[in-house]
Amino acid sequence: MIQRQTPKYDSLRDYIKSEDDGKELFDIKEQFDEALWCANLERLIDSDRASRRNDEEFYRNRIAEMRPLNGNTALINILNYKGLPKFCDYDCDGTIRKNYLRQGYYSWFAREIYRTLWKWEDLCEVKDVEFRFATIRQFGPSCYGGGVSMGPDTMNSFWITFSAYLILNHSDIYKWNNFKNTVMFRDGENGRQRDRAGRIKELVENDKNHVGSDSVTEFAALVHTVGNMALVPARYNGYRGTHPCLKDYFDLSLDNLRHDWDGNHLFGTDDGTRESNFIQYVNTFFLWDYVDSNYEAVPLCTSHQKQFEIQRKTKELYPKNALPVREEIDELCENINVRIKRRSLFMIAMFRIVFGIDSKGKEAKLRYTYRGRYCDEWSDWNVSDIYKKIMQEVFLADDSGGKDARGCRKLYSGYEEVIARIREAAADTEDAWLVEDIMGALAFN
Repeated sequence: MIQRQTPKYDSLRDYIKSEDDGKELFDIKEQFDEALWCANLERLIDSDRASRRNDEEFYRNRIAEMRPLNGNTALINILNYKGLPKFCDYDCDGTIRKNYLRQGYYSWFAREIYRTLWKWEDLCEVKDVEFRFATIRQFGPSCYGGGVSMGPDTMNSFWITFSAYLILNHSDIYKWNNFKNTVMFRDGENGRQRDRAGRIKELVENDKNHVGSDSVTEFAALVHTVGNMALVPARYNGYRGTHPCLKDYFDLSLDNLRHDWDGNHLFGTDDGTRESNFIQYVNTFFLWDYVDSNYEAVPLCTSHQKQFEIQRKTKELYPKNALPVREEIDELCENINVRIKRRSLFMIAMFRIVFGIDSKGKEAKLRYTYRGRYCDEWSDWNVSDIYKKIMQEVFLADDSGGKDARGCRKLYSGYEEVIARIREAAADTEDAWLVEDIMGALAFN
């Protein structure tokens, strides 16, 4: 019988109430029990449904080689994680590869974030007999965009950047795999593509020169924290991850969504609709650090700035490889790191408002009753009423007197203005004291 995972935190509420001062930088990989995964994998290999697989020897060797995810460095942790067989259905951002898969605890943490903050509807009524949990959909509607289909994503991909780092600094050993959009070995002995992480891990352990700079290593520690998780339009996750002109970089991906350089019309077919939808997308998913005051995407490194300039002239995606140059790897990682940390702090504050937990971790007795515009539509959303008011008046807001007129979305200059607007939205409620307490304790470095 397959056993379920036992996570570090049983619920988001426990996570927010924990006394861990660094919980905003909690690595979601720590939700995963490596020893139990190995035991389940052995059972799966021995089961009848595994008899059709040709991978038994590979996975048995993987069990023998698997080390605990809590390695010596964040880089070793992520390489271990990348070496997991894909059929174990564990992904830190909650991505799944079929329409209906077991939920268990494999992707619980990130998906619960989306359900809580953005009313993402990914649960199905069908029950999984083996795990006795509700199954999950790959995509589902949220509070954004009137029910448009959305899916989970890791905003800033570490693996792409680390692959670029290996290729740029050790081109005699590594080369680019255009099909997989990642690194492979030049000697032709890279084995199966799915085991590349294990082989790179061996090189990293044997040669510390492969580990990378402090900014690269910090990025490895931050990539699977809450501040790097978001919902994107359905199927955009895989699309941007394999597109040679986007390379899974979030600044390039946002610029493409904003201007529709690829012609896929994910945010609308005309400029006005795309602008309005993009502004609301940035506000809903707390992305102000990734745009300027005009809500144009901010490049994360110098070469991306040049790509933006060319795209604005040609009105189409930059036709060349989007990888950064060697000299700007640290610039890229540092810009990503600070944005992940700031967004994580803000998301923790939003969780406190959602659950009614003050800055000292104590339960608040909330009294405000939501009577806003989305009252009926949000009746089954299990968050505080004050958070629903903030969602309507701050994140989904427009400047058109309550009408969703095109081009009238609210623009914010950054977190400071958003925080001021949150305080204003809560000021006339009985729970204003809680919002003041949480916002007052929120300080960005």
